Amino acid sequence: MNKIKKIFIAALSLLCIYNAKAQSFKEPVGYKLKNGMNIIISENDRSPKAYSSFTLDSKAFGHKKDGVVELLNAVLNENAGKNPSISFNDNSGKLATLNADLDKDLAIMASVIQHASIDQKTFNTAKAKLIASIKLQNYDYDQTVNENSINALTLEDVKNFYSQISPEKTFLTIAGDVELNTAKASAKKAFGNWNPTQELALTVAR
Repeated sequence: MNKIKKIFIAALSLLCIYNAKAQSFKEPVGYKLKNGMNIIISENDRSPKAYSSFTLDSKAFGHKKDGVVELLNAVLNENAGKNPSISFNDNSGKLATLNADLDKDLAIMASVIQHASIDQKTFNTAKAKLIASIKLQNYDYDQTVNENSINALTLEDVKNFYSQISPEKTFLTIAGDVELNTAKASAKKAFGNWNPTQELALTVAR
């Protein structure tokens, strides 16, 4: 349980941008879906919303090119469109939604993750926005994430990294205004059919 707590606290820190108030959480419950995806759930009926974090296990990917995670995040943000509840930053995707909308919105985030459109147009737009963000210094990027490292990345670099992502290399944290069994059902519905041996689906514009 100590390991689960550590993972939960780390993932929870990614959600703090949505919730500035200190909260007390019940003991987190950790388990795996049949496909190997790690799930952590913590109930807190005093929280105003349900917060979810989809996090990559960085140790599972070995050597990766500088900035490729951030550029993939920028691509996924383009895929998410103008959905205000979903964002991708650092090593994770984040969702903040009402309890009643968790099932629907978690399925939307899962679809963005599992069926991303990574074509040249999306790549170019995402790359330009990321470089603009780096220039403005409006986010605390790692020192390896700079104009040079981002400009060095190609569309194929992002596609190759994306194709390595599989459920057993990821964590899904659900916390806040959630009920354990309901959250479990939502997690299974959103990610349960993700095949661990199947590459993530790439939609390429022709």
